[in-house]
Amino acid sequence: MLSFCKCIYIILLTIILTLMVVLATNVPLPARKIPLAGTSPRVTYGFMQNRLSHDGQRQTEWSKEFLAKREAMPHSAPYTVSIQLMTPDQGLVHYCAGTIINEHWILTAAHCLSSRQVVENSVIVAGSHDIHATEEQEHVQMRHIDYYVVHELYLGGVNPYDIALIYTKSPLQFNKYVEAAQLPTQNEQPEGYGTLYGWGNVSMTAVPNYPHKLQEANMPILDLELCEKVLEAQGFSLHETNLCTGPLSGGVSICTADSGGPLIQECCTFFDKTYTVIGIVSWGKIPCGQKNAPSVFVRVSAFTDWINQIITTATRIE
Repeated sequence: MLSFCKCIYIILLTIILTLMVVLATNVPLPARKIPLAGTSPRVTYGFMQNRLSHDGQRQTEWSKEFLAKREAMPHSAPYTVSIQLMTPDQGLVHYCAGTIINEHWILTAAHCLSSRQVVENSVIVAGSHDIHATEEQEHVQMRHIDYYVVHELYLGGVNPYDIALIYTKSPLQFNKYVEAAQLPTQNEQPEGYGTLYGWGNVSMTAVPNYPHKLQEANMPILDLELCEKVLEAQGFSLHETNLCTGPLSGGVSICTADSGGPLIQECCTFFDKTYTVIGIVSWGKIPCGQKNAPSVFVRVSAFTDWINQIITTATRIE
């Protein structure tokens, strides 16, 4: 009887999360108000199936079936974390990503924290490249979500201010597998290219294909006015705090289960390289990788002051 109830729970949870798709179809999702810190919006569709996916090959060129994502060099993005749900039958299952910004705080999308029940049964997994590999456990650091803050202006659905912070009381131990990315200067306008990291869907069809090894993709940053015109023609709206990437020719885009993950810009200093998180995966169109379908991120530089204020003033968790 208990096993039967667990199965029913998983099925219902999968259905609910499927309906809470953050990546838009041709019709925008309606906005809805949610409580502030401590509750949330939606999670990406199809993440329950990623345990059953099989990715063994390095995808370097896109076709009509696969996005132009490729396997990242193992541990080349030590600031990227997997947010995983503890399920009774399948164990830990990836559904969103995030970015380490210090020992206690993870940056992610607000829609990844839509369900209090999901959050309470989720963990942060840092230091992992292959989220199915058991031999990596010595590199992996797992933390509970002790507290989280959703931006007070986020309304849910495909809306701006899709940004949140996760606090873990037990600090992450930094090493070559686990490090923090730096925040951009407030109101800085990124240009050029960014690199997407995540374990999201690589399929350009209605049939998802979830890799278990960290993927990366280089993405050109689009002029916001151009992106706005393209999206407005399709019935979508954009906000000044968003960041768009292409290419508009298709083949490269964010996809389900990339949500909350980072868009990173690398720069060199006299002493070392720096890695700045300039975007948070927010929303796009399904199927992924369509022409004239930009990937929409939260522009982190619009919220640098907000992030620092939350970190400085947040109530200490005992």
